[in-house]
Amino acid sequence: MGAVLACGGRKPSVAESPAEPVAPRVLPLARVFVLETSGPPPPDTSVTFTTGNPRTIVLYHGGESITFARLSFEAGAFGDSGRTVQVDVRPRPGIYGLDVTTSLPLRGSAAAVTFEYARYFSAPARARQVHGSDVAFERTLAVGRILPDNQVELLPSTRPAADNLRAALPAPGSYSVAGPQ
Repeated sequence: MGAVLACGGRKPSVAESPAEPVAPRVLPLARVFVLETSGPPPPDTSVTFTTGNPRTIVLYHGGESITFARLSFEAGAFGDSGRTVQVDVRPRPGIYGLDVTTSLPLRGSAAAVTFEYARYFSAPARARQVHGSDVAFERTLAVGRILPDNQVELLPSTRPAADNLRAALPAPGSYSVAGPQ
């Protein structure tokens, strides 16, 4: 019962194969539905830390203790240990999306983002029409990296928990939760 209430009354989804990410796809931005949020937006965040240790940045919906997203950086995410790195995160208004910049380049797949959308999940009305329900729409979601020329790359994404979506961050940039039309 608590899970139903936490999901705003919609049926919680269960990933059929949480350990199996889907292959990346590149689509025109006009051919995807972006997951909207009805909650208060998180504030912009800037964190400076020393490389060589794991670090997690948690963003909360504005004024609440409800997680919006987590950015995790492994010890080797920025290469050499002992250097100072600044990570700036700007949530994208009205959607589950972030703009991420770093003062040092990311290395390999040592950084990831996890969007948590249990409370403020808001499927676009057209997505409900196309997919038939919020649950069917949710099953199509992946973390998308916004590319030049109005393209989006839907990254291999996993579901570490219900209403969570995780993907490696290949580089600083703009990311959002989206599903194909």
